[in-house]
Amino acid sequence: MVKVWWRRISYGRADYGWLRSIALALVCVGVATLARMALGLLGSTLAFATFFPAVLVAALFGGRIAGLLAIPFSIVTVWWAFVEPYYQFDKVTPVQAANFILFTLSSLLVVALAFAHRSIVFDIEDKERERDLLVHELEHRNKNSLAVTASLIRQTITDKDEAEGLINRLLVAADNRDLLDDTASHETDLRLFFKSTMQKPYGGDRVALAGPDVVLNEDQARSLRIVFHELTTNALKYGALSVAKGNVAIDWLLDGDTLIIVWRENNGPRVSPPTKYSFGSKLITVTLKQMKATLEPTFAETGYSYKISFALA
Repeated sequence: MVKVWWRRISYGRADYGWLRSIALALVCVGVATLARMALGLLGSTLAFATFFPAVLVAALFGGRIAGLLAIPFSIVTVWWAFVEPYYQFDKVTPVQAANFILFTLSSLLVVALAFAHRSIVFDIEDKERERDLLVHELEHRNKNSLAVTASLIRQTITDKDEAEGLINRLLVAADNRDLLDDTASHETDLRLFFKSTMQKPYGGDRVALAGPDVVLNEDQARSLRIVFHELTTNALKYGALSVAKGNVAIDWLLDGDTLIIVWRENNGPRVSPPTKYSFGSKLITVTLKQMKATLEPTFAETGYSYKISFALA
């Protein structure tokens, strides 16, 4: 939500009525009068020096009526207390009249600008509320659509494991967290990414991370979420994470603007090059191709290894 200094104090959207406007204007002018007296003790200063802020504050908090009322209250106060002879209403000289007129015109501009500012702030708040409602509605409909799709997949595909695997891929690909929220950061820290997607579910003893601080944009983070979901699924079914002593090491480094990520599986079952490529392997290839990344797989007997490289720009 948009916040400005006066909105942190007062949340009244409607202008004050006459009684509240009069009270607010008198309070603002009274404070301005005390401030002007204090300034007078330090030396000569402009008669209306502290009354412009009084008009501004009255207009921001109370609206147009309060701001407009603060103008004549200020003029009368200055005429009585800060124009010689003091504390009486003497005849106004042409110079004093000119000062009163200039103050009035300037204060009218202040009230107009304060009113425009209030209108803009309230309009922005209304639009933010509408956007939040739209985001929540889209999220709700997205969840419903995914639930319906998952139900159809379970009813159509008889193989339970295959159905759940397809559903999980669909959920990862459809993950749009923060995409509709323009207040959220659209950058992802790579280390935090691996900690949340790999270390947290499987433990630090089974997933080791090493590499410098790197920030991904939202497209790169979304694509890597799909890629590493597939790698993890494969490791859980056939690779290092399928046995108790197996572990995965994920290392990354920067070579200029190129990020290199190496996935290495250790202490798992003996592996060999695949005789055919599964849907998951094809999904990894297509996803990396879309993000203009290269993939170098290694099928050593000690465990699967994948080297992924792409430009961070």
